[in-house]
Amino acid sequence: MADWLSYRALFVKNLSYNVTPEELFDLFGKFGPIRQVRQGIASGTKGTAFVVYEDVMDAKQACDKLNGFNFQNRYLIVLYHQPEKMLKSKEDLEARQARLAQLKTQHGPSISSKRTTSPDQKTILKKGKPAITGRAPRTGVRFADGVLPNSLRAQTCA
Repeated sequence: MADWLSYRALFVKNLSYNVTPEELFDLFGKFGPIRQVRQGIASGTKGTAFVVYEDVMDAKQACDKLNGFNFQNRYLIVLYHQPEKMLKSKEDLEARQARLAQLKTQHGPSISSKRTTSPDQKTILKKGKPAITGRAPRTGVRFADGVLPNSLRAQTCA
């Protein structure tokens, strides 16, 4: 981080999905005036927020006191916002996606990505009947005539 102004922004993780911006203002506002609170609303950013303070010392105090703080039965993770790190991870993601696309064109789609539309008829169990598939012997044990343990046999045969 090049200057002290970038330390005013905190990144908060492990928030409850039900937390409101007002509750975040109340919690983080105890450490000083807040310029902005932004919550993640997309599926990948839910449970996170950015809190920007007016003063860097207020942000430092909030980070020190609230990291690990139990808020709404969740332990908060409070970090200084690192825009360079986020930019690098975005570039890394784009590079990995490009490499994956290259491998797919080179080798074809993966087997696991092919989905069957209907289940194989050999794997469907009929109610009350055992499934015998492939080369399994036709003298398989049926549900009704299996061998009972001695303790159960004494109870049912008496």
